Amino acid sequence: MATTQWDLRQPDMLDFLRPNGFYFLIQNLPQVTYFCQSANIPSVNLGFAIQPTPFVNIPKPGEKIDFGELNIKFLIQETMANYIELYNWIIALGFPESHNQFQSRFGGASTISPEGNVSATGSRPGLRSTDAAEYSDATLLALDSDYQPVVEFTFKDCFPVGLTGIEFDVSTGDTQYFAAQAVFRYRMFTVTSLA
Repeated sequence: MATTQWDLRQPDMLDFLRPNGFYFLIQNLPQVTYFCQSANIPSVNLGFAIQPTPFVNIPKPGEKIDFGELNIKFLIQETMANYIELYNWIIALGFPESHNQFQSRFGGASTISPEGNVSATGSRPGLRSTDAAEYSDATLLALDSDYQPVVEFTFKDCFPVGLTGIEFDVSTGDTQYFAAQAVFRYRMFTVTSLA
């Protein structure tokens, strides 16, 4: 029997991506990484322009890409160590009391510029991950059914912009463990197939 065009489009594999098959890693937050419960792959949007014509306006692809927010949810340790490490990063970036809050965390950080030059000056665009860096690259690995990485999402120059609050409540009957959500912005993300 002859092969039809429709037959050629049948997939070789019928396995599907699972929502719990992932691993999230961000260098500046090692304790958050271990307790991460959920993470998203953000949206990617390309702007566009409209070319007017006497008849139908024609959309044309733009030149600016807008990457959505990276959101994670993590369980909070009893000592709150993982919550505090994220809180301290946000406080240092925003320095609500004095410039020293920023300087004490990022001022002496050894950084690498986009050109690869090492610098001991404070923050500037192009920082790479160090223990005290203003930015940190993050990685989300999508896992197959054997829990092996198949796709790697790398988020360049992440920094936190939001952390949810915590509400203590003695009226709840069952013990429910606290989880917090964090929001990150970043320069861009790349997708690499590992399969």
